[in-house]
Amino acid sequence: MNKRVLTPAQIDAARRNGAKSHGPASQEGKARSSRNSFRHGLLANSIVIPGESRDRFMTLCADLDLHFQPASEVESGLIDTMAVCRWRQMRLWSMEKAALTNEIRKRSTAPEANDEDNPTRTALAFHALCDSSRATEVLSRYETRFDRQYNRALQTLNQIRRKTGISKVA
Repeated sequence: MNKRVLTPAQIDAARRNGAKSHGPASQEGKARSSRNSFRHGLLANSIVIPGESRDRFMTLCADLDLHFQPASEVESGLIDTMAVCRWRQMRLWSMEKAALTNEIRKRSTAPEANDEDNPTRTALAFHALCDSSRATEVLSRYETRFDRQYNRALQTLNQIRRKTGISKVA
């Protein structure tokens, strides 16, 4: 996966947001925070496949932890679920791009390809993929599944926070 390029506005916003956070204040929060690297490292070992960036996955986990600041192991687990779902969605998007790029490359050598513009070539490649296998259908179904799991974890996290009176609901 390619590293995301941030705009100057995004970098500035990240700096401003980072300046607001001073990390956990309580001893319990500090102890929990100190275990994040270990926890995320274990998670990365079971989620990140060869060719993917372990560091990028751990950054995603750390960003979600920083944003949601889990107050319990239950909340940490829900945030881990969100990270895994997001990671798997990004993997599916990568796979879809690779499949389309490969099919477009195949089509570009056909004699009629010279008369096609890029959107037409892409549409025909997508059509060929749909006709030749169920891969696009399966990718779409998995993407929907991961999106649903992410949103369900977020909804559960928000419900827990409302019940416990934690004001930071995303």
